[in-house]
Amino acid sequence: MRRASSLIAVGCTIILILGLCLSVGTAHAAKYAWKLALEEIQGSVQDTWAQEFKRRIEEKSNGEVEIIVYPYGTLGTGFGDIAEATQNGILEFAFTSPAYIAPIIPEVRVFSLHYLWSDNMQANKDVMANSGVIYGLLGEQYEKKNLKLMTLFTEGWQVWTTNKPIRTPADMKGVKFRVMSDPILIEDYRAYGANPVQIAYSEIYSALQLGMIDAQVQPVFANEEMKFYEQQKYLIWAQQVPYITSVSANAQFFKSLPKKYQDVIMDTCREMVGYIFDVQEKFNTERLDIIKKKKPSIQTIYLTKEERAAFEKLARPVWNKYIEMAGENGRQILEQLVKDIEEAEKKHK
Repeated sequence: MRRASSLIAVGCTIILILGLCLSVGTAHAAKYAWKLALEEIQGSVQDTWAQEFKRRIEEKSNGEVEIIVYPYGTLGTGFGDIAEATQNGILEFAFTSPAYIAPIIPEVRVFSLHYLWSDNMQANKDVMANSGVIYGLLGEQYEKKNLKLMTLFTEGWQVWTTNKPIRTPADMKGVKFRVMSDPILIEDYRAYGANPVQIAYSEIYSALQLGMIDAQVQPVFANEEMKFYEQQKYLIWAQQVPYITSVSANAQFFKSLPKKYQDVIMDTCREMVGYIFDVQEKFNTERLDIIKKKKPSIQTIYLTKEERAAFEKLARPVWNKYIEMAGENGRQILEQLVKDIEEAEKKHK
């Protein structure tokens, strides 16, 4: 595994050198050229965040900074490769979704726990943007791995796509369910009776087509842009967990920057919280309409509170497994997040 990671890092280095050579002509006016890698394709929520971040940073720096955005597949295809490239200083910035960086920061597996978050997405947005424990204790764990946690936000509810209706855990029995590479997600779906399978994001469509998997889970916009719905009959909202991503910088690089640029980066991330929340809402609403228009036969199921409660009961013991994996830091992070979410719910009643 380490050998594979080393090969990926070497490959990324070669690609970046070639890319930077090609971009010299367009970047000559910039004092700094910073690279930002995505886990999603062009036109996605992550790409929209990246393009707006690029626009704002370049504008605020009066052209002294150029942000070069690399979409999914350009430098890596998940499983932590672009996070590792950022750790090693090959990249300045990258999206670091918790499920992908959990092997190096076990505490982030808290974001894979089902039925932790509020049904109220406004409350969730506030916690993700402002929680002291996220940017404090959890942020310290990023620092230990040479990553600087810049921002964390949701891309919308994770929606199940299947070829049969699922309303109870019994309906999950034996379903080959694609999940991201996080042991907590595997435990979540095993608890429901499913058979979780880890497959790269780029391989999901063909895996559905060939019957290697029966179901998978993504926010609506991703189901539409990757066309996973073409191979499925149902979209199911169980509100088990929102998809959460983070953006990180190489910590050594960040610390080496003049303070004015450190402030510009962090201020821009804070300013964009409301912007990206509105973007994901718009994307998910519009993409659902597109799916229904392109495939009128697709059926949508929204589980009731009572139906969700049956899944929540099975998911709760996985919280204890998280603490076993993440230790005392994990316990503190989970307990404080529960309190933060409860407080945010009170504010948004």
